[in-house]
Amino acid sequence: MKKTDLQDKVTKQNKIEKADICIFLIVFIIFGFALLSFFPAILTSDCTSQIKQAENNSYSLGHPVIHTFIIGNLSKLGGVWVPALFQIIVFATIWTWGCKVARSDNKTLKNKIFQVIVTTIISFIPLNFLYSITLWKDILYSYSFLAMLVCIFIGIKKDFKYSIVEIILASLSIICVMKFRYNGAAVGILMFIILLLLNFVKQRKVKISILFICTLIIFNFIISLPQKILIEKSQNNSNIGSVGGAFNGTILHTMGALLNTDISLNQDEIEFLNSILDIDEWKEKYTPYTASSIHYNPSLRSEIFNTKQGNKKLKQIFIKLVKQHPKETFMHFARVNSIWWSISEKAGMHSVVLSNDWIHEIENGRYDTHPIIQKGNEILIKYTNKTMSHTKIYKLIYRPAIAIIVSIICIIAIVFKNKRKNIWYILILLPMLLNIGTYIPLITSQDQRYFYPCFMTQYYIIILFANVFFTNKINYNENNKQKSNIENPKTLVIIPAYNESESIQKVVNSVYEQKLEGLDVIVINDGSKDNTLEEAKKTKAIVLDLPSNLGIGGAVQSGYLYAYKNNYDIAIQIDGDGQHNPRYIENMIKILSQENVDMVIGSRFISKTQYDQTFMRMLGINITSLIIKIFTEKKIYDTTSGYRAINKDIIKEFVNSYPYDYPEPVTTMQMILKGKNIKEIPVEMRKRQTGVSFITPLKSASYMIKVTLSLLLNSFRK
Repeated sequence: MKKTDLQDKVTKQNKIEKADICIFLIVFIIFGFALLSFFPAILTSDCTSQIKQAENNSYSLGHPVIHTFIIGNLSKLGGVWVPALFQIIVFATIWTWGCKVARSDNKTLKNKIFQVIVTTIISFIPLNFLYSITLWKDILYSYSFLAMLVCIFIGIKKDFKYSIVEIILASLSIICVMKFRYNGAAVGILMFIILLLLNFVKQRKVKISILFICTLIIFNFIISLPQKILIEKSQNNSNIGSVGGAFNGTILHTMGALLNTDISLNQDEIEFLNSILDIDEWKEKYTPYTASSIHYNPSLRSEIFNTKQGNKKLKQIFIKLVKQHPKETFMHFARVNSIWWSISEKAGMHSVVLSNDWIHEIENGRYDTHPIIQKGNEILIKYTNKTMSHTKIYKLIYRPAIAIIVSIICIIAIVFKNKRKNIWYILILLPMLLNIGTYIPLITSQDQRYFYPCFMTQYYIIILFANVFFTNKINYNENNKQKSNIENPKTLVIIPAYNESESIQKVVNSVYEQKLEGLDVIVINDGSKDNTLEEAKKTKAIVLDLPSNLGIGGAVQSGYLYAYKNNYDIAIQIDGDGQHNPRYIENMIKILSQENVDMVIGSRFISKTQYDQTFMRMLGINITSLIIKIFTEKKIYDTTSGYRAINKDIIKEFVNSYPYDYPEPVTTMQMILKGKNIKEIPVEMRKRQTGVSFITPLKSASYMIKVTLSLLLNSFRK
């Protein structure tokens, strides 16, 4: 490829498209409306504690310092709405970028519309618009998680041969995952090692691998600067204790489960545990789904196990009891982890926050909610409560277990679509599983925000699923690659007729007046109740009298069957009411005989000269035209035109299958999906010679509904 060609390709890929703008604005507007409705933002005590640290320039390790630094200092610019707006922009940007990257292999209009629909649905889910304005560290962590998934997909798509820009983006997303939550360190390190090894194996360039490592080190240094400069390392920030770390919380909670079993303790162990918390109270306060009543118990004396000696003794007792009661230990962890493996809720789950009332007293009303759009606040609270009170909806959009199951099913489906090509898609699941794995031994409550990355994974995998499955790869048949070049084709003009006694002779005669060689006319009398049959017999046409009214589909298919049985090269359908002008027949035959075309449609609208249709009929035509465009990437202007010429291949197709009612839009889309080449030519229609139209407004509405459903169902068939 020439350098200029490569530059053009890169420019085209990076060009901002209408779909990108649409996706970004959907997220920004809906999330922005939520911000104005819950102004200035949604906060809990964790958030206000972090903001105070930034205000007082007294940072601690209780929360990731980089997150405290970001939300605290952004709040100084104008209030807590600033970091909330920042979060909205971050998600809108990453999601838009992720959709664009996914769309690079499937630029069909259908895929773009699907992405817009999914974006709209995601934006209207309360979990997402409320989390976007809640200043928890879990939110930016989850958004960084999403960015990392996009980088993994880029690697899969490019066989892990990352460019310099992509290496920078991958390194930045991994470092953010590592720094925004402490458990993210394990996730980020493992994913970096995997991507680095795959990149080296596929690219075999030491310089690129060194660049990958150096980029990660540089970003780690930059993002760690606030912690290095601002943190007071001597501070003790956790009421659970800094010695032993977060695992102490797990020990205290699990100990409650073990104390409620038939355990064996010596007097020294009993006295030690009682010094931390009265054993009877410990047993009483234990619940398998949250440790709050133990961790935040006023009687808990954390200083006992917050020394090296005390911590060592606590762990010795814990290990002893675990060995004695492995089954009870396992059941405890199964229960407390049920939030991510059980679709049904085992216990109350900490989910979304709808007001700042519960921090009113501790913050003296400083962060009270003052909605700019009061009505919006009322509507969104009511809407959120309804989604949470509806059992099925609640499970579908709030339970992490559903997100995990959907993600796994979609990835399995993608892999089985093309095993050799798509096997690496399994890597998309790995960060989510690693994130869950870091919580299995540490989780102490049913807190949904810990598993928000599961939802980010689910949303993006759905986009990738559509990218793989909703494609329109239409491959033309081998025999259609060359021009037909049929000399003197044998042609049959099919005229379906129902109560056309006033016009049928004129229509037949006008066809024969074209004086075309090898052309025959067949009139299909579809159970007419007037003299159509007698009038047709007065002409040179072949007349086929159907025993009963089969409708337009049955009548036309009968003509195609006659053409197939009698080995015609071309079949042309025209109406018996005289509106189709036969002077275009010669051009239709010429196109089918000499060009790589399987069907020619006489279009009233391709030249935009005839708009004498009713509003309902034009609406129906525009809707069907849009649907065909979405699913085939081909614009058909006159989807209902019965003035059509087809070659032998399509004659055979129509003999085997042809819709009973309003067949033109459905069969046109079917043929495009089967790889047939279709061409529209401009034609001018004449007034009906019968002067009667059987298409009433009610029938038009009925047609619009039926044909829309038929097209949607047929879009998945080839």
